[in-house]
Amino acid sequence: MIEEEAIVISQKDGFAELDVIRTKPCGLCGKTQGCGNSIWGKVFSFQKRKIQIRNKINAKVGEKVKLVIEDNYLLKSSLLLYGLPLFFLFVGMVTTEYFLGVNNDLMVFFGGVIGFLIGIFLLKFITIQNHTKLFSEAMLVKID
Repeated sequence: MIEEEAIVISQKDGFAELDVIRTKPCGLCGKTQGCGNSIWGKVFSFQKRKIQIRNKINAKVGEKVKLVIEDNYLLKSSLLLYGLPLFFLFVGMVTTEYFLGVNNDLMVFFGGVIGFLIGIFLLKFITIQNHTKLFSEAMLVKID
């Protein structure tokens, strides 16, 4: 089980909006809030992400809660996130070289890029369709 602490910042219509408290430091610089490495801080500006999740425990605004997610769900999501675009990258390359009969490496590269982009768009479509699945997979637990 993966557990993260969060604070309930609002609740409405059976959902709670959470602000996740990051307690584990970044492996690059050791900071828990923001980015201490100036190059990464400029490229990826730090913004707190708010999560909306079904409030089955009736947590009130300002309460600390734990957000619990099964390891299995995270593993499947990671496999989909990384595996699908890479799979389509290889399918694009193989299709360009063997089925279209192109022997030019540059064209095979572009076939791989097109396959990768198809994988990204397909991933975006799948995540839009299954967006509400997170509500059933993640659970809120009160902290005593």
